[in-house]
Amino acid sequence: MKLDKAKIYIFFILITLFLFSCQSEENVVLQDDTENLISGSQLVDKMLQLTQNPVWADNIIDSTDCFSVKLPVNVLVNGQELHIAEISDFISVDDIFNESQQDVDMVQVELPATVVYADYTESEILTQEDWDLASDCVNTASTGLKCLRFVYPLSVNIYDTVFQVADVQVMDDDMEFYGFLNNLNVNVLSAIAYPVVVVKPGGEEVSCNNNNELLSTLSMFYECD
Repeated sequence: MKLDKAKIYIFFILITLFLFSCQSEENVVLQDDTENLISGSQLVDKMLQLTQNPVWADNIIDSTDCFSVKLPVNVLVNGQELHIAEISDFISVDDIFNESQQDVDMVQVELPATVVYADYTESEILTQEDWDLASDCVNTASTGLKCLRFVYPLSVNIYDTVFQVADVQVMDDDMEFYGFLNNLNVNVLSAIAYPVVVVKPGGEEVSCNNNNELLSTLSMFYECD
């Protein structure tokens, strides 16, 4: 029933989309980011940063922002072997670090291991040489929005101007939304079905009702930790 209501709502959204969008004789779609999602716009760039794979979240075991390590994985922490099955197990690594203040804390990930990059692509690393090369990348992942998160599910109304088909896509997590934003098509009009809820540092929720409000919220906390 909820999805049916969303599909009815798309009729009204599409009217707005066409008010802000038109096609030239060459069938090139001209878009306005007051309603539409446009690749390369400030809003889309910030949402990509917010929804990318949080490669910094597991730095306690891999010491790099180039990728995250796909769990589960075995690690050697100051000579002690640990099985890391989920993020909450990172506290065991920290506990070993705190056992002594006189040693140099070291973590070695057991290879082979699968790593996940900021764009969610994966790669299997077989040797220490390959690990060293991969972790010495020119880092392109942004950590500026790591203290914010979307509340899911959220919906995006779309209209394919080539096939003249309207639909609603429901995003259930960051990976799904990132993939959608990273593959925006100039011939497909896309508009967020507001309101969208953003969780700020400390857990406070902000309800955004249009693109300008969402951009303002993301910009306000751009440098948060």
